[in-house]
Amino acid sequence: MAEWKNGGRTAAFALFGYGAGPVLLIITASVFVRPTMEATGWSTSEVLVSPVLVLLLSACGPIAGRLADRWGARKTIIAGLVPFSVILTLFALLPINKVTFYGLALASGIIGSFAYMVPFNRAVVSWFDKGAGKAFGLVGSGSAVMALIATPIVTLAIYNFGWQAGYLVLAGFVLLISLPAVVFGMQDRLRTNEVHGSSAESPDAARSVKQVLRTPRYWIFSFSIFAVTTATTGYLAHLQPILLDSGLSVAVATTVTTLYSVGTIAGRLLGGTLLDFFPRRKIAVAVSILLAAAFGSLVMIATGSVPIFIIAIAVILVALSQGAEADIGAYFVAKEYGPRNFGTLYSTALALSGVAAVASPYAFGAIRDASGSYMWACVVGAGGLVLAALSVLVFGMTGSRDPDPASEPPEQSSDRAPTATSEA
Repeated sequence: MAEWKNGGRTAAFALFGYGAGPVLLIITASVFVRPTMEATGWSTSEVLVSPVLVLLLSACGPIAGRLADRWGARKTIIAGLVPFSVILTLFALLPINKVTFYGLALASGIIGSFAYMVPFNRAVVSWFDKGAGKAFGLVGSGSAVMALIATPIVTLAIYNFGWQAGYLVLAGFVLLISLPAVVFGMQDRLRTNEVHGSSAESPDAARSVKQVLRTPRYWIFSFSIFAVTTATTGYLAHLQPILLDSGLSVAVATTVTTLYSVGTIAGRLLGGTLLDFFPRRKIAVAVSILLAAAFGSLVMIATGSVPIFIIAIAVILVALSQGAEADIGAYFVAKEYGPRNFGTLYSTALALSGVAAVASPYAFGAIRDASGSYMWACVVGAGGLVLAALSVLVFGMTGSRDPDPASEPPEQSSDRAPTATSEA
């Protein structure tokens, strides 16, 4: 409770700061595709910038993570949000040709990385140790929560005032929700390596960034993130076509797709809670296996007509598992390597997943075109998830014992109040 008393404000406001920031541009990107095509006369591939955005946000993550470790997360996020809101406004105001369109898209990906996932998790890890899982889950759920609010508003603006008006709405979310949440609600707890001296149980916590990057264990775990991202992003990009191929109507498929967003929120919160109460390596393996089993059920869906309740259960299982998996990466890095270099190490691991996030939707589509069904794409995805579970097992076997959180000693009274300076 002491952690939530001191850091709960930061975690709660980080939910809104993260959810209404650059991640919202990725989530709503599909809404812009058809109106942009109709207004410009460009092809689908010419207006589709979301894969490039994801790649840049991930590729530039190590820079943002390093700055968050040195400057503090709050300063780093503010330094990203202010110019990012300007870029969104320019999308709406400038005469658009391919030079300005792609230039602004590249700039939004590079600048947006400073207010993306890594700095927000860096802020959380400075306050939380025993409750880090729940805190990561709370912040991560912000992307789904804000998407439920923003998507219909952006859609309404686009179809009433033109596609560029949608970018003004996104800029409004940044300036009216994300930026105030960060400026007035978040705080950095400095000298986190001294404050949470026991937060990492692994000897790797004492190593420098260069030393960690030279260890096979780090890259084994990074591969598990890569494998999970490959499967889940490919599936999510094709969720609606998979459901339609199974014989569902557009209305029912849309309803089931909405369930996916709700399931992801629940998965983030549930996954974070489980990580705080049970051995993290066992939870990681169990979630990967559950996700692989859910993909197995998708294989049945892709091969023919199945009852709607089975389809709904399969989609919810994937959503819950994917939400839980999203917490695991940050939690493992915090516990294995400590908070001091969290931003750098976490963002480097995510950089690999950025490549997967861009490539896997195209790979799923190519498999669908070649085979005439999503069955083999789902089989490949399930195989990747099994590899992810095996990677976590190898990671655990080559490191220190994973302690049972329930057996850990209670927080010391000295943790009940901040022991280091914080930024207002």
